[in-house]
Amino acid sequence: NDSFVRPFTRGTGCSVALLLNPDQPLEADAMISHAWGADMTQAEEAIIDFSRHAGNGGDDLVIWFCLFALYQAGDEDDDPGPTLREQMEQSPIESVIRSPHLRGMCLAVTSTKEPYERLWCVYELVVALDVMEERRKEGDARVDGFVVVEFSQEAHDDYMKRMQKWASEKAAAAGLDLRAWGETQSPSPEQLYYLDKVKCQDAKCGRPEDEARIRKRV
Repeated sequence: NDSFVRPFTRGTGCSVALLLNPDQPLEADAMISHAWGADMTQAEEAIIDFSRHAGNGGDDLVIWFCLFALYQAGDEDDDPGPTLREQMEQSPIESVIRSPHLRGMCLAVTSTKEPYERLWCVYELVVALDVMEERRKEGDARVDGFVVVEFSQEAHDDYMKRMQKWASEKAAAAGLDLRAWGETQSPSPEQLYYLDKVKCQDAKCGRPEDEARIRKRV
């Protein structure tokens, strides 16, 4: 953001996406949810993996990525704006997720930042799950795979190590080997790990006004 996005867009009032494509803005096929502060190289890896099984191999996939879709320099001194607050008051994220054109949302997970600790990610998942339920009631076939969680390889390896350690400790406490303990668990050990370790209710925002706005909506 500081090294490219803001310098590239500063003073224009336009996002990277609009500066690069001002004449024919496109409707998003996919929304990318990510933790602010996530490793961008790993996020790119996760997004590329997601795009390979979305659309025609991803070549025609139009994605909405907030870093490039919103104007990021509006809060700087003497910038004409719009500010991030002014943009967020228009509910752009919810509007994208609820767009009838949207095929789905991808939560990109990296090893450097836990997305479930970021309230925006939690909010985006809540909205996406609401859309899934609405589409299910309407009989919309696109409900399958509407929300996808895509890990970078490093994030995947890190999660697997943490889950393995957690499961081994649970099995040992129950006096069972890992395989026997896993066979007794319902839901699956992976789901139990998330239920035990992921505390979405404790997620935070970097901006207090954003946190207040989200908690009022959820």
